[in-house]
Amino acid sequence: MIKHNKGVRDFFKNDYPKLYLLSGSQIPTDINLKDKSRIGYYWNVLAITWFAINQLEDTPQHPYKTIIVEHCINHVTIKDIANKYKRCAAWGGHRKNEALKKFAETFRQEQIKNKVFPLVEFD
Repeated sequence: MIKHNKGVRDFFKNDYPKLYLLSGSQIPTDINLKDKSRIGYYWNVLAITWFAINQLEDTPQHPYKTIIVEHCINHVTIKDIANKYKRCAAWGGHRKNEALKKFAETFRQEQIKNKVFPLVEFD
């Protein structure tokens, strides 16, 4: 089986928890381009992460925001999320892949729009 969205999965598994800890366990609500430090960049990446998450569709047909927040951040199983929508686990797996792809696209757009460079690459 080919691993789809491996870079995004790795981001949420490895990088997101570190960014969250570096932020003092708070979610930034703004971008600060004046702070050129490494911590300032990480703060901005975490802010972009949440800007992207909050733009994701969150409907019963496409629960992308729910999947990213509940599965990738809060570690709820895909099976439990699928059960919430009265769907099978395969449906949840497909929605997860779609959610990761949509997150990556939205994240990149937000990073460019907010001029947070260098770009995070999910490849």
